[in-house]
Amino acid sequence: MTPLKNLLILSAAAICLSACDKSATSGGNATGAVAGAAGASTGAGQLEGYIEGHNTLIGTFGFIETAEKYRKADVAHASTSGYFSVDDGWIGQGLDQLKKARALSGASSDLNAAADALILSMGKVRAHLANLAPYYSGKKYLDDKLARGKQEDPQMLAELAAAEKDLNAFRQLLDRDMAKRDEAVLAKLKSSGDLLNYNTKLALVRSNKLISLFNQPSDIQNAAILAKADAEVAIIEQAIADAHQQAVKANKRDPSGLSSLTTMIGYYRTLKQSHSNSDAEGMMRTYNQAVDSANTFGGIS
Repeated sequence: MTPLKNLLILSAAAICLSACDKSATSGGNATGAVAGAAGASTGAGQLEGYIEGHNTLIGTFGFIETAEKYRKADVAHASTSGYFSVDDGWIGQGLDQLKKARALSGASSDLNAAADALILSMGKVRAHLANLAPYYSGKKYLDDKLARGKQEDPQMLAELAAAEKDLNAFRQLLDRDMAKRDEAVLAKLKSSGDLLNYNTKLALVRSNKLISLFNQPSDIQNAAILAKADAEVAIIEQAIADAHQQAVKANKRDPSGLSSLTTMIGYYRTLKQSHSNSDAEGMMRTYNQAVDSANTFGGIS
């Protein structure tokens, strides 16, 4: 079981403290008058760029999906009648986003160092997969009885492992810096009296903490971890209820993503009974839907 926190889409921007003039970016994320609490002193622009690149790498056609497809092919033990789906997916787009962010300033030195390592190792993966793609898509392996594929497989697997290690290390530092940003944003929202955005932000932050509790198969049967999860769920549900109340008072719709967080909680309650990895994955999937909705349409970020 891959730690679920390593598969979570990250929140791409801080909630606006006032009306935002949102415009579409290449990644589909809202921009505008971002909360002052996440300003230049915290490297907000660079951090947002890193988040965008990370999300591309773990999203559809990204590194995680592409690496899984290659590993499933099990080239070392495959025959020419095997099924091969080998390409570099959207890894290049994720790399471009990381490189663009790296050219900015303001993020912590260790996060920048982790980004450098990730860009290097992920670049090797992308180049190697792109080079192998015509060999597999054009079925040239039929001519050489998969000789090239088997010869290059150990190097390809090693490169995937190195990039995965660097991605996880980068994610850990990104999580740390995002936590600092989120804490500052929540404090600013609360002090300003913006309880609608405060509670929507709080619901998402605590949902991330909920899912991050589950890192190995045994965790979904661990009574101590489930007790911590119950406490997080109570906070999330109260935040959702308070956000809804504030939306009604303001004659507004509930912020985008809240319904997905409620569905996530439903998966959690089922998980407590089933102890099933599929329900844990359902939690992650619906959480990601909430973040994706917020990153695209605004409402929670």
